[in-house]
Amino acid sequence: MAKTILFVGHSGCGKTTLCEAILFNQKVTKRLGRTDEGTSILDYDPEEQERKITINLGMAHFEKNGEKIFLLDSPGFLDFQGEFLSGLHIADIACLVINAGAGIEVGTEIFGEKIFEKGIPVCVFISKMKSENVNVKDILKALRETFEKKFILLNVPKGEGLGFEDVISIFEELPSDWQKEKEETMESIVEMDENLVEKYLETGEVKEEELKNALKKGIKDGLIVPVFFGDTIEGIGIAEFIESLSKFFPSYEELPCKKAKDKSGNEVEIEPDPEEGEVAFVFKTMSDPHLGEINYVRVLRGTLRTGKELLNSKRNIKEKITSLYSVQGKERKEVDFIGLGEIGAIVKLKDTHTNDTLCSPEAPVIYPEIEFPWRSVQIAIIPKTKQDEEKVSEALHRLTAEDPTFSFHYDPELRQTIVEGLGEIHLNVILSKMKRRFGVEVSQGKPKIPYRETIRKKSTAMGKYVKQSGGRGQYGICNIRIEPLPRGKEYEFINSIFGGAIPANFIPAVETGIKKAMQSGVLAGYPVIDVKVELYDGKYHPVDSSNIAFEIAGSMAFREAQEKADPYLLEPIYEVEIIVPEEMMGDVMGDLNSRRGRILGMEPYGKKKQKIRAYVPLAELHGYSSALRSITKGKGVYFAKFSHYDEVPRELAQKIIEEAKREKEEG
Repeated sequence: MAKTILFVGHSGCGKTTLCEAILFNQKVTKRLGRTDEGTSILDYDPEEQERKITINLGMAHFEKNGEKIFLLDSPGFLDFQGEFLSGLHIADIACLVINAGAGIEVGTEIFGEKIFEKGIPVCVFISKMKSENVNVKDILKALRETFEKKFILLNVPKGEGLGFEDVISIFEELPSDWQKEKEETMESIVEMDENLVEKYLETGEVKEEELKNALKKGIKDGLIVPVFFGDTIEGIGIAEFIESLSKFFPSYEELPCKKAKDKSGNEVEIEPDPEEGEVAFVFKTMSDPHLGEINYVRVLRGTLRTGKELLNSKRNIKEKITSLYSVQGKERKEVDFIGLGEIGAIVKLKDTHTNDTLCSPEAPVIYPEIEFPWRSVQIAIIPKTKQDEEKVSEALHRLTAEDPTFSFHYDPELRQTIVEGLGEIHLNVILSKMKRRFGVEVSQGKPKIPYRETIRKKSTAMGKYVKQSGGRGQYGICNIRIEPLPRGKEYEFINSIFGGAIPANFIPAVETGIKKAMQSGVLAGYPVIDVKVELYDGKYHPVDSSNIAFEIAGSMAFREAQEKADPYLLEPIYEVEIIVPEEMMGDVMGDLNSRRGRILGMEPYGKKKQKIRAYVPLAELHGYSSALRSITKGKGVYFAKFSHYDEVPRELAQKIIEEAKREKEEG
């Protein structure tokens, strides 16, 4: 038997310390690890220890009542939500941790919404009860208003007023100020079993064992959310929380079967049978200097054993299982097998990564992939030395294998390496890892904008390339007309030569020259788009004409024609969707207007939120992630995709053109 519980919440709420307190209570560790002191066994990465925050999904486990309970400690910063989503994808239970002194924070709300959407059993642990100005009943009220779920108390603070010295089980005799909450809890539990309702209404009492069975059913079905209280530093409430996790929360085998797809794409159920064909899902990949790539898996069916050959069903390759590890924080212990419902690590696989499924070749299935969020922040990076250039690519490839929410590409047009992530902190951590692990230092820069040039009107021009210098010369003359095309039509070439003014074999060379000229327009050197070009006349020489002469003539003709056709600058416009709380709509729309945004519409989104759709120039989206986070106090999210090109306002265009000319002069 096994179960996996994911701890989530706002940064600094006490998730990691709660996990450490559980491990200490269960004698897995000999001392209480703390993030702020750098002694946590879960936050062991140098970046985590230096910044004193959780960055990676931490893993550990303990045994209780003959069952393995796996703890997943997720980051509280949205910049690292990829780690949270990896944990949520394979978790049986989620625990929402709340800082008693701070109440419902932004992260509480955002992560809380996601775990309730997932539909798995959820509990709440109100931590740091020794903080000043704690008002438990206010927190309970805010919880119920924010999530509209049935929150019940399984223990309550004991002490004078709202003081906190200990916790008492809800099944015991409670102080009078908690009696009303106890009655509401009892009623909520009784409602989980129709047979108990009538009995409770008649007598006002039910047996404790009957209540506990109804409680287990309500938790498993996601109908009730137990709330616990504790203080991890003092160790208060930890033992009671562990006992409840063990007794009242379902194991992997007790939950509904997981769904997957067979090789024909049909949906199938994964029966949680330890003896059936293996199915294991890779939810995280890490790179180790000694072991190479480490793949962390959850066993969904069967038992993983060393020496077995499995199929990577996503990539259709065979993988030999040679080394398996049990994971306890930063410690890894080699084992012979990983059991049903358990989490472990596999090393020395050929080509297996996050989101892959390893399964028995006789019964191949593909488990649904983790849906990672859109990367909203881009920066350009420049290696600080020539030697670093060679290392940058390898470092970036290794880091993208570890973190699916990070990517990079080289833009040949802009001649920049662009890295993309979920936020500024996320990218700063990536660049810090590059320096620490790979010895690569880079400078950060603003990504350039891929502007375009086009024309307003028709024009004609002649391109003449004639050179005589003794011996064979060069001769090519062509006449072209150009005119604007509708936006998005890119380019059209028409050959209207009649009577052999230019031989057919030289026509492709003319078009090649035109296309080369279009790669660098006359205004600011940006590519030219949405132009129709007609070649209608020209001259050739039977001896001196050549492909290169007509290519140069075509290029000259296009540049002259563009100059005469009233050229202007275009910029990329992105369609942006922004989801924000209703009360922040005005501020967000005001900011969009200041960014030259054009509002397309608004519509309700979920509970007390609005979705704003707008067109915004890409040039105005740099830094928008941080700005939106600031305006909405972290509650706003946005998505953007390229839509079209549109004209740059005249005053702004002039600045862009002057800047481009200055860069060209500077080399």
